[in-house]
Amino acid sequence: MKRRDVLKTAGLAVAAMAVGAQAEEAKPVMNRVEMKPQDAAKPIDFELKHLPQVTLKDKDASGYTLVEITVGQGGIIHPSVADHWIDFISLYADDKPVGTTTLEAVTSRGATSFAVKLDGVKTLTAKAGCNLHGIWTTTVTL
Repeated sequence: MKRRDVLKTAGLAVAAMAVGAQAEEAKPVMNRVEMKPQDAAKPIDFELKHLPQVTLKDKDASGYTLVEITVGQGGIIHPSVADHWIDFISLYADDKPVGTTTLEAVTSRGATSFAVKLDGVKTLTAKAGCNLHGIWTTTVTL
């Protein structure tokens, strides 16, 4: 093998390793398993930290109600650090999608809100995705 071919092959190998290392760094852990509290009547702190809390505000003049969703209940707030955060929150009205908010680690906290017309709606369901501990759901009956 000529010196030039050896250098070319070595250069390609180094470039491939660099691209592979960057790809590894860019892929955070994303757990998409649906999770439930062991005892819905008495969730433990770990479960409270992940369960969405749904708060309804007053209806405005146009008929929209502000629905606020925060992740964490009972004064326990879910962290938002580089390797552990809430990456999305979705809201459903009677199982129909209202919207989804995508959240970034460190710069955002697990909270969002939606203005929704709730006339005739029977249930609101909020889902929150923790990148490490799965998707947690809270359903509120109206």
